[in-house]
Amino acid sequence: MRVNKMTDSSQASAKRAVHPIVKLDHWVRVPGMLVVALFVASHFSGRAYGPLLIPAIVFTGLIWPHSAYLLACRARDTKQAELRNLLVDSFIVGCWITAMSFSLWPAVSMVATMMSGNLSVGGFRLAGKGALAILLGILGAGAFLGFHPVLASGSVTTILSASGLLLMTSLIGIHAHMQTSRLYRAKSELAARNEKIEQQSQVIEQARQTALEARDAAEAANRAKSAFLANMSHELRTPLNAIIGYSEMLEEDAEASGDTSLVSDLRKIRSAGKHLLGLINDVLDLSKVEAGKMKLYLETFDVAGVVSEVVATAQPLMAKNRNRLEVRCAPDVGQLREDVTKVRQVLLNLLSNASKFTEKGTVTLEAVREHDVTGSWVVFRVRDSGIGMTPEQMSKLFQAFMQADGSTQRKYGGTGLGLALCRKFCVMMGGDINAESAPGAGSTFTVRLPGDVENVDGEATSIHLRGAPRRPSPVATPLPAPPGPGRVLLVIDDDAATCELMQRVCTRAGFEVVTAASGEEGLRLARERRPSLITLDVLMPGIDGWTVLKALKEDAELSKIPVIMISISDEKPRGLALGAADYLVKPVDRDSLTGALEPYRSAAVV
Repeated sequence: MRVNKMTDSSQASAKRAVHPIVKLDHWVRVPGMLVVALFVASHFSGRAYGPLLIPAIVFTGLIWPHSAYLLACRARDTKQAELRNLLVDSFIVGCWITAMSFSLWPAVSMVATMMSGNLSVGGFRLAGKGALAILLGILGAGAFLGFHPVLASGSVTTILSASGLLLMTSLIGIHAHMQTSRLYRAKSELAARNEKIEQQSQVIEQARQTALEARDAAEAANRAKSAFLANMSHELRTPLNAIIGYSEMLEEDAEASGDTSLVSDLRKIRSAGKHLLGLINDVLDLSKVEAGKMKLYLETFDVAGVVSEVVATAQPLMAKNRNRLEVRCAPDVGQLREDVTKVRQVLLNLLSNASKFTEKGTVTLEAVREHDVTGSWVVFRVRDSGIGMTPEQMSKLFQAFMQADGSTQRKYGGTGLGLALCRKFCVMMGGDINAESAPGAGSTFTVRLPGDVENVDGEATSIHLRGAPRRPSPVATPLPAPPGPGRVLLVIDDDAATCELMQRVCTRAGFEVVTAASGEEGLRLARERRPSLITLDVLMPGIDGWTVLKALKEDAELSKIPVIMISISDEKPRGLALGAADYLVKPVDRDSLTGALEPYRSAAVV
């Protein structure tokens, strides 16, 4: 372990960066200390000297310069180590000044050289410390050797001193020049780096501006998309309301008159209208989910009852391809608190897909309650014995506007939106959906929804909505009817076809129908006729439905009249919060409308 640590330490030392001043001082110190050694050798030539002189000269001229370089290179802070080495140089020079009996020219040469070197490397601060180190060297050597000043020097020593001074000042000048050049290079590199950083900053700023512009463009596109969908929803659903409504009424009239051929044609019209409505609803639902505007309306319901309703609706789909539908609903499946409309939509979509891709086969719907470490789950499984799917087709299964492949789309049709919506609805409700399939062996779709609300760990939106139960519709208290008919229904809608359709349907339901084409006219007729019930459109020119509803509820004489909002926009929570008795989304089928009218018709008779 110790060997490994030593090896790591050596490698770290080898990799440590050495300050440039260390190398510069090294090639100045080597000749400088050699010159000092020559001064000493010349001074003591022909004189008596002690046994330590030769080792001291060798140490000064040969050993110390290289030792100083190694010490600096191995130090943690190489620059500070080199500054300490310069102070040691100054101390050695002070010692030799005393040892050479203060010989004038060698002393001047050595002091001048050391002071110049210290000034060039560390400025006045290091020069002051160097002068103090020279003085300490003089005093230290004097304490050991004594003070015997002899200012005169031999001619050879004087010549060496002058030559050494010239050499060392030249070297120090070169040293200073190299330091200056290094500083200029560093400054130039710094300027280049700053320029590069500035360019990068400009690129980043341009990228930021581009991102902001892209964000603004995306937001504008999203607003345009929302406006387009809102306009298209109104423009498409309004005529569809009339197409489906009139086809239902004409079909009923044709059945009453016994014209079976006309009944068949009208059913085709109604079927095509509902199919188109389904496509429009899928596109709008997908847009709402992606925009985060889709809401959950939670209510507690019996799973078995919903399964029965879904099966009844799906039976005609099964008969189309001569398939047999088997239902297995476990006795303990119990109740579920979810958005019952979306649960029905998911199950109907899965059964419709299973029937479409299966011919003369069997489709099974299973509903069970399962328990695991995460809690209780209600699980729906839809199995079929149809054509099945390959792994490649499975990878595209829950992508919007994607069919299994082109041949499947050409043969079986469809937009590819249904399964994408199923997955998004299941995730919103805190669950999920997955599929298993093999070519020629049919498919199995499994829907898992949380049976225990508190154990759900779904999306934040879903949990928030779970905490806000669906608000029950207020119970309307009808006003005492004025003299005359007691079942007056006021229809406020700017679409003439809708008004006519409502008049025909509601008249058959036993109401006397009064229509208004604007919000202003509706308020006037409400005050004049005191209707038992009002149906109110939201999107109208001038005063919109929300303003009319507010005016009705703020009027003491009209506030108790029940109002059913009927609109192409699904804003039920807002309508109920503002006091509406019910909220229906266009196109409204005849059964839903008559069902909504029934409580108020009975109340009006009373």
